[in-house]
Amino acid sequence: MKVLVSGIGGDIGLGIARILKGWGVFSHIYGIDIHSDHPGSLIVDQCAVAPKADDESYILWLSTYITDNEIDVFIPSSESEINALVTLRLDRIAGAKIIKNNELTIQKSLDKYECLSYLSSCGIPVPTHGLVGSTFPSNYPVIAKPRSGQGSKGITLVRNVEELKSCQSGWVWQSYLSPDDQEYTCAVYGTPRNDMHVLVIKRKLVHGMTGSGVVVANQEIERYVRLIAEAMQLDGAINIQLRLTKSGPLLFEINPRLSSTLVFRDKMGFADLRWWVAAKLGLDSPPFMMPKAGTHFYRGSQEYISTF
Repeated sequence: MKVLVSGIGGDIGLGIARILKGWGVFSHIYGIDIHSDHPGSLIVDQCAVAPKADDESYILWLSTYITDNEIDVFIPSSESEINALVTLRLDRIAGAKIIKNNELTIQKSLDKYECLSYLSSCGIPVPTHGLVGSTFPSNYPVIAKPRSGQGSKGITLVRNVEELKSCQSGWVWQSYLSPDDQEYTCAVYGTPRNDMHVLVIKRKLVHGMTGSGVVVANQEIERYVRLIAEAMQLDGAINIQLRLTKSGPLLFEINPRLSSTLVFRDKMGFADLRWWVAAKLGLDSPPFMMPKAGTHFYRGSQEYISTF
């Protein structure tokens, strides 16, 4: 079988390719990105430059590339591509099976306001929230951010109503969650046919990414995360980011995709990428091994040299 990984120039796409290469279930691994200045070609068999996901030529280009290279499986790693595919309700493209979450999970998670409102309607505790220009918080500080977008891009700390008025209309505001040292990233994998697996990691951020972390056993957080996954009717892998407040765990972000800690998780035995691919393709699934609480991990650097 042949597999195509998008976003090969980013940490997630490159991580997916590294895991798949080590796994050995695919005969050829292909990678695409919107530029060529990355080390992807040192990991995969072939790389190509693709249009951006919001370019009107993207789907046709992708279909042609998959057809020409007889690719069987497509794994999109960026939210922009995932959004484009779910908007068209595609489960396959040019015959290749797409590894992605269900429509409910993707659509609710990519709209940060809709995500919080939907989970609240399911009886799940979420931060107090609203839309800039439509509602105002009763307490400050709050966080304001775009309704869509990845990670920490565009996030603004707002201390008073004057600062809120300067934020873009239509942005989401939500209560500031404290304390700052109680931030967790939670990997969740589950399908309607299999048990749900949850890995809770207390993390430290470095330049907006998880720089290090430790596996923790916290039943309160795990119960909360499971409620969210059940409300999303999870059929795949997601990443839930939250803080443990005095009121209990409260989320601030759901990534409806594999996250940047996927290689750490795989090395510790939480093989959500492999489980997901195996379930979609009917392969034997790697056994579940829960990483031991107290396991630490650290993000280092990897050097790549190319003479091409």
